[in-house]
Amino acid sequence: MNVLNELKVNPLNYVANLESPIGVYLRREIFEKETKADTTLKKKLYAKTVADQSADGSWDQLFVRTANNLWNLALLGYDAEDGRVKKGLEWLLSIQRHQYRGYPGFFYSSNRKDPRVMRSTFYGEFGPGCTIFYQTTYAIHLFHIFGFDDTKQVQTTVKSYLQFWRPDWCGAWCTINVLRMLIEHPLSTESKQVGSGLKYLDKRQTKTGAWKGFPFYHTFHALSRANHALAKKQFKKAFPSVVRRQNKNGSWGRKEQETGTFLVLDALKNAGTM
Repeated sequence: MNVLNELKVNPLNYVANLESPIGVYLRREIFEKETKADTTLKKKLYAKTVADQSADGSWDQLFVRTANNLWNLALLGYDAEDGRVKKGLEWLLSIQRHQYRGYPGFFYSSNRKDPRVMRSTFYGEFGPGCTIFYQTTYAIHLFHIFGFDDTKQVQTTVKSYLQFWRPDWCGAWCTINVLRMLIEHPLSTESKQVGSGLKYLDKRQTKTGAWKGFPFYHTFHALSRANHALAKKQFKKAFPSVVRRQNKNGSWGRKEQETGTFLVLDALKNAGTM
């Protein structure tokens, strides 16, 4: 099933001109239209991204910059064998030294600038919740996409969340950040915590398909990775809202159109509708 014909505008109209990691990823993975120009662009973006990576593997000892740049490298197609990716992941592990209410495995950079930068950043799959949950869930996601689900450090974190987390533990951003991470990790994808999180969202989905109090695009994308009937039901109900929200240029979102467009198109791919 391909839903492109149901959209108001072909999103390739917007995606074709993006000279960014998101653009490279969407052209390659969603539209299968990677060109020779993209090969050149990929090398250029890689060089630009790693140019100011610190010797310790971070970017300015800031979690937000480090995580977003590692995500960018993944979008460009680089894996854990790449030396710069490896160094970045090593730095992430170096800040996994915190407990949350006695539960081990939490990430926290201790950089006082991070909370402020996080609150003003709406790039990528994770949004500005409380600092320790944002950093921890985003870090575990990065280890997931780079193929480290089975490592002890990652599993320690997931097991901790499975011991205490519930969907009303914190605010909406924290809820969707944690639920996204639990949905995608093999240890937790079929857990009762994921089930309760999906029920929690189901109660908040309105007639329009949106979720009251929750970021629409991030929630839509998180649900696309869940192999649960309740997630699929909500995803289907939200699709007409996706159609209505599309911008005239083929993108989605207001201020962060690249992120909004990524979240929609990648979600449709995850759900097998593109």
